[in-house]
Parts: sequence; C-alpha cells; structure tokens
Amino acid sequence: MGIMLGGMVTLSTEAHLGEPIVGFFMLFTFLIVAITEILLVRQLSRFTNSSERKVIDIPPQTIMPSELRPAQPRALAEPMQSVTENTTRTLDYSRNEPLR
Repeated sequence: MGIMLGGMVTLSTEAHLGEPIVGFFMLFTFLIVAITEILLVRQLSRFTNSSERKVIDIPPQTIMPSELRPAQPRALAEPMQSVTENTTRTLDYSRNEPLR
C-alpha cells in the first residue's frame, strides 16, 4: 500500500502526470497486490490441506518373543586424526636449509 500511495504522490508531484495515468498506476498496483495475495492464500490452503491427507493408519506389527535378540555391543569408532597432525614437520626442513 505504501508503494501505491507513495507512487501516486511522486507521479503527480514530481513527474507532473495527469490524474488518468496516476489512476492507472494505482489500479495496476492494486491488481498486482491482489493477485499476489490470492496466490499466497491458495498456496497456504494447499499446504494446510496436504498435512491432513498424509495421515496413514499402519497396524502395529506383532513380534514373537522368540524373535527378540539381546542387544549386540557396538565397537567405538576410531577417533579422527587431528587437523594439526603432520603440519609442523616441514618447518624442520626449512630450518636446516641454507639461506638463499
């Protein structure tokens, strides 16, 4: 609405355009805003309706007691190497090199 009213004032005072042209500007600006609002409400209604349709009843599976096994112990993964490992090794080489 600010663009529509600000544009109307600017077109009439700064650009010295007539009332019919300013009126067309206001009409088309209002139409753009109205169409955008309609499309946004339509998308919102699709989003809200789609969540209601996705409810699916799945019967619980029956598990026989003979199928249950004790939990297996897991081995811990090896830790990642340090980021700074092997980065200072090249400094020793430069210390021993002759100056150029």
